[in-house]
Amino acid sequence: MFETVISHEYRTMFYIFHRCSIALMSVSDDSSITLLKTLPTSFCCDNISPMDTDTFIVSTYDHEPPVRTIDLQGNEGDIQHRQLPDKAYYIDESTCTYIPSTHTLVFSDRNQDTVYMCELTSGEGHVIKSDKIVGPRGVCAGPAGTVFVCSGDTNTLVQLSQDGEIVMTHDIGMELPFAVSLNRDGTRLVVSNNAEVQKTIKLFHVSS
Repeated sequence: MFETVISHEYRTMFYIFHRCSIALMSVSDDSSITLLKTLPTSFCCDNISPMDTDTFIVSTYDHEPPVRTIDLQGNEGDIQHRQLPDKAYYIDESTCTYIPSTHTLVFSDRNQDTVYMCELTSGEGHVIKSDKIVGPRGVCAGPAGTVFVCSGDTNTLVQLSQDGEIVMTHDIGMELPFAVSLNRDGTRLVVSNNAEVQKTIKLFHVSS
């Protein structure tokens, strides 16, 4: 099991498992968790992000293309964008998120020190390379259309604008930041790391 995401519309929690399947689980008001069904997939994945009310974008590994879609019925689909790399990645080499407000897929390539911002409606996009982004891993939507990127090898959190410009670099006092997530009202940011010795989860307040 690698990743979880909450679909608030359905009060559903998704877990991604190593064996190329996604478990669909319901979460009750008292936080009881019930397995509803398991969606087998033709690919292995390690990240999932809501695209709309019943469709999700997932990043894959050992599979081409590196990003797919899947809906609540298990129907799979492809993402087409001219800037999205068309190759297979090993596990932990890439990840993605989707920003519904701007119809933007954000994809990080750890080995190439590159972040791709792909606007799926217009086909436009940005390829971001900077000495401030080294070994990028987790990405998530930030306030006002910005994007947070975990720069693992610089131990920082980089904030990008909608146009792919670096807005700010945050020193978060954490070795090898790995995953990042913003809460529903955009006021709190959670960052976890992948250090071998000191595993850490930090909670940050996000000012408007």
